[in-house]
Parts: sequence; structure tokens; C-alpha cells
Amino acid sequence: MLLINRRTLILSLALCAAFAAGGQKDAGNGSPTLLGPDDSITIVALNCEEISKDWRIGATGDVTLPMIGRVHLSGLTVDQAEREVAGRLRRYLKDPQVTLYATELRSRPITVAGAVEKPGRYQIASTNTTLFDALVMAGGPKNPGNTVTIRRSMEAGGIDGDDVKTDKDGSYTLLEVDLKEVIDGPNGPGTKANLRVQPYDVVTVAAAAAPRYVHVVGEVNRPGSVELVTQDTVSLMKVIAVAGGLSHTASASNTLIMHVSPEGVQTSTAIVNVKRIMEGKSKDLDLIAGDIVMVPSSKAKVFSQMFTSSAVNAALTSAFYVLAKF
Repeated sequence: MLLINRRTLILSLALCAAFAAGGQKDAGNGSPTLLGPDDSITIVALNCEEISKDWRIGATGDVTLPMIGRVHLSGLTVDQAEREVAGRLRRYLKDPQVTLYATELRSRPITVAGAVEKPGRYQIASTNTTLFDALVMAGGPKNPGNTVTIRRSMEAGGIDGDDVKTDKDGSYTLLEVDLKEVIDGPNGPGTKANLRVQPYDVVTVAAAAAPRYVHVVGEVNRPGSVELVTQDTVSLMKVIAVAGGLSHTASASNTLIMHVSPEGVQTSTAIVNVKRIMEGKSKDLDLIAGDIVMVPSSKAKVFSQMFTSSAVNAALTSAFYVLAKF
């Protein structure tokens, strides 16, 4: 009787240890946990202290246990592995009682990178892990752009689908999807949340693009900036219109348009007769991100000052106000 109590105590302590180590029988989403090479498991077998301990599955997917020898566990669910060990023990024990837990998974990694809260390497326990699940593991998007991409090696079978692309070396397949369809969740209007991820996939959330502006300063009623969100260009007349039009002291025929690169280098400068454009005598101009429209005053001295870089910087600093988004 004393021996039975001791073994029962060992069983209870082993079960507690397995739970404390994060032992699990399923992947947390109702799907069975799959075992693979380098995973750690805890086996608790009543009346068999030799087996009741922690084990690591080898590189070949096998684990060698006392009494029963080598057992192949890779590719099995936790329940299947539990039954396999119990079946082997029937040669030595009558009605063996075995409980098996996965205490540490290392065999099914994915990488979640880019604009997420916690980029890094994560383990997926089952074959039912979705793209939505992967983003949840990483804490969700953080300052994201519009897309998320799955990259999968051809050795792993690649990704199927009409929108799948292959890299130039033919080593990987890439699938880019709308991030909103994913973060809406499995019950949202899109279906991309339910895309399955596989071990060694790389999931990358695109970062938000840097804002792109066209600036308008000087003799307009509302100096400020126009943000290019969905367009690559905006017309000069539209920029002046959202700036409230020209002031009564504007020298429209001497409007300066200059372009400053993302590195802060002035690359071009031109004088434009806005008055002729407004009268329909000249063609309107398309402006791109980095363009600065400077409408001078009719006073010549002020106009000449506006060509200096210090004056440009001062004007931009004082006028940085988003007037509209296009």
C-alpha cells in the first residue's frame, strides 16, 4: 500500500511539473499538437518510474525510452504519441496508464517580421495555424502599411494560388495579401485570415509608407502641405485652391517651384507664371512629393529673399499644416 501511494505521489508531482512547464496536448486553438525533432515532452507512466520524466525527441524524430527502446514520435499528435508509448508498455505492464505532454516545441518555427508589436520566431503547434493566428502571436500589427506577405521555400512545397509569385532564383514563393482582410479575423468579410501557415514560413507585415507632401508657402491664404496618400501627383491649381487661393499681394507670375529630395537636397528650381495658368493660357502642372510652391509677394525685395535656403526653411517650418489628403 505504501508503494502504491508513493507511485501515485510521483504521478501527481510529474503532472504538476508538466503543467508548470507549459505542457500541452493541443495547440490552444482546438487543434492537436504535432510533435517533431528537438521537441521536449514529459511522459508520466503509472508504475513505471524509469519512463516518467522529461525527454527530448532526437533529430531523426525518435526518442529512446527505458524498457521499450526507440519510439518514432515525429509527425504524431500528442494523443497518438501517448497511445504509442502505452502500446509498447503493454508487453511489460498490465493496462499501462500513460499521460504525455509537449513541454517545449522547437520543431515548427515561423518568423513574423516587419510592422508588428513583437517581431521574432514563434512555434506553431498544429497544421491549422492561420495567418491571423501568426499575427496574434506577434502581438498584432504596429504602424503597418496595407499588406502582409507570406514567404515559403520551394523545398517546403511552395504556396498554391493564382496570386503567388516566385523569387528570381526560384527558391521561394511569395503571397502578398491585404492586411485588412487578415486583421478582420476569421469571421470578417475577407477570407485571408484563414490562410494556413507552415513551419519555416516568413510572415512580414509591411510598414506604413513615409508620408509624402507637396508644400505651398508664401502669398496664399492658407500656407501648408498637401499629403499624397493614394496619388503620385497633384495639380498646381489644386494645391493653390486648397491653400485658399492667392493673397491680394501675390506676384503670381513669379511663382517659384523647387524640388527637394528625401535626403533634403534641392534638385531643381523653376519660375512659373501661375497667372497665365489660371487664365487658361498655359497648361497646368503636375507636382510630386517633395515639390515646394513658393508664391512671392509683389514686393521685389521679399521675392528675392525667398530664394535663400534659410528663408525656404523658415517658410516651411511655419507653414507645415496638412491642408488636404489626395
